[in-house]
Amino acid sequence: MSICLFGVNHKTAEIAVRERFAVAETDYKKHLDQVLQHPAIDAAVILSTCNRTEYYLSVSSTRDFEEYYNAMFGQQDNQQVIYKMTNQQAVNHLFAVTAGIDSLVVGETQIQGQVKTAFEAARQVRIDSALDKLFQMAFKAAKLVRSETEIGRNPVSVAHCAVQLGRQIFGDLQKQKLLVVGAGETSELVIRYLLNHRADNITITNRTIAKAEKMARIFNTRVMPLNDLEQRLSEYDLIFTATASPQPLITKKATKQALVTRKHRPMVMIDLSVPRDIDETIKSLDDVFLYAVDDLQKVITENMNRRHNTVVEARRIIEAEATLYMQWLRRKKHHNLLKQYQDRVDQEKTKILKKKRADFDEASLQKMEILAHQISKKMAHPVMTGLRKVIESGHEEHIKLMAELLDLEIDNDT
Repeated sequence: MSICLFGVNHKTAEIAVRERFAVAETDYKKHLDQVLQHPAIDAAVILSTCNRTEYYLSVSSTRDFEEYYNAMFGQQDNQQVIYKMTNQQAVNHLFAVTAGIDSLVVGETQIQGQVKTAFEAARQVRIDSALDKLFQMAFKAAKLVRSETEIGRNPVSVAHCAVQLGRQIFGDLQKQKLLVVGAGETSELVIRYLLNHRADNITITNRTIAKAEKMARIFNTRVMPLNDLEQRLSEYDLIFTATASPQPLITKKATKQALVTRKHRPMVMIDLSVPRDIDETIKSLDDVFLYAVDDLQKVITENMNRRHNTVVEARRIIEAEATLYMQWLRRKKHHNLLKQYQDRVDQEKTKILKKKRADFDEASLQKMEILAHQISKKMAHPVMTGLRKVIESGHEEHIKLMAELLDLEIDNDT
């Protein structure tokens, strides 16, 4: 029994590569069904955001995982951007991801909701106790990080950094006409941050117009049908996009026409989607400034510098919680050893009492059974404690040696 993962993220792959690995939330079930067809995989969770796509697997053994991974990616050219981890390293990674420590924007709050969505999607397909416990403890670790460090004091997100970038470019956002494409969580965060900076000329557009109208009522903004996007593009100075569209919504052709209509007054577009909502070739046009998620680096670096000490503190909490999980997983993996030894002690106790049964009356036998139970428990306790500690350490050679000394059988499937 092992926990393994593979994936790509903003540290290993540029956005063009991450787009190829991206999985829409609506496609989680389909991809999970494909992964779970492999006989060695007991359960899986797929996490896909604008910064990463990761597969968390509960497998029979790390050997089985290596075989599966090599079959999937062994001959691919982009293998160097894919990372893989097992057990302690994989657990540490998930806990860091869930707490926002591994995010492009350190400490961002949106990731925890995305991890929960991924976990719930997996539970609808198939989950086992190892992954269930893993994700429950990841949420617990994230909560501890937020309550015991400064990361939770001034929460930020990619949306926050995008609005900061817009402010750095334009200064006063009150003077600009703003468009938000999308009506999901990221778009909502963008609007909240814009309103915090007194931007009030905001329009929302979305494929499902009802969702855009609902958000517009909440924030008192305008609404535009998505079908009107390209012909009305020229009206907006600053555009944010955050949708799950598999194809670009803003094309180079439409942007060229918008610039003509605007008499080449500059436009700023900030694309927070993966796959991207805006055709990347628009960057070649004069008077258009296009930024994708990976381009928010300056704002993000400032955030990182402010949070360095907090991250160190957060990692200490994460490592402690990850160690607790691995101890639990190892006890579960080698539970049969503990049970075998306890069963043997109980059998010996029963055998001795059975031999002496004819020599004592019922009242005396009851007293002897109580005494025998207390003695056997006391004698077995140091051995059980030692065996449990060796198991929790994860040193397989030490576990095998202990099993041999106690004449216990290790389950080869573990």
